[in-house]
Amino acid sequence: MTPHALELLKSIRNRKGIIFSPLTTRSAEQYERISFFEDGPPSVALAANGGILYLDGVRDEEWFEESKRMINGCQEDFKKGTDYLAGDKNVYFEIRTVDELFVFTKSSEPLETRAGLDSILDQNMVCTWNIGDKVYIFPKKLTKGKAVERLRKRFSPDLVICAGDSDFDISMLDSADLALCPQNLKQYLNTRKAVSFDTGQRNYAEQLLEYINIRY
Repeated sequence: MTPHALELLKSIRNRKGIIFSPLTTRSAEQYERISFFEDGPPSVALAANGGILYLDGVRDEEWFEESKRMINGCQEDFKKGTDYLAGDKNVYFEIRTVDELFVFTKSSEPLETRAGLDSILDQNMVCTWNIGDKVYIFPKKLTKGKAVERLRKRFSPDLVICAGDSDFDISMLDSADLALCPQNLKQYLNTRKAVSFDTGQRNYAEQLLEYINIRY
């Protein structure tokens, strides 16, 4: 984020009735290293693709236990996947089961690695993803879109605005009342309530936060 984007985010966050809620695929350990604001962490935040909820910086164990129940039955595919990755010559990074919720590694040929995984895994239970050289095995039920549904049930917000910039974010954007995204991602969304931005011209975070700042 640019300094201007951060100042916009701080201003929007401080408005009455608005909750800024990060939703990231990062592990709990990675998320906990991030510092957004001087006065403390976001009041509501989600890590591990929505599997872990933080309230005022404290993990909500009830949410985590529910996440584990949601993915019950995926462990066999996690084991198959990690065994396959251990023998894949393209994998050059440690193979991690992240927060008991999904599998992660890195491959020099990620599409080839994914194809191999897809040939042995139960596609009804899990799916594979990659961004660059990063390769993931996710439970089908552990999506950012599902996390948004769970947040709605928990907090009953009047309006949910989601901003994303990758394939990981599509389900989240489709679950929003208003989706904000780069122009190249909009074509993959099912929702018609989307506003896209030309990220080749200006910083994406600045554009979407200025949009929210003016309209809300």
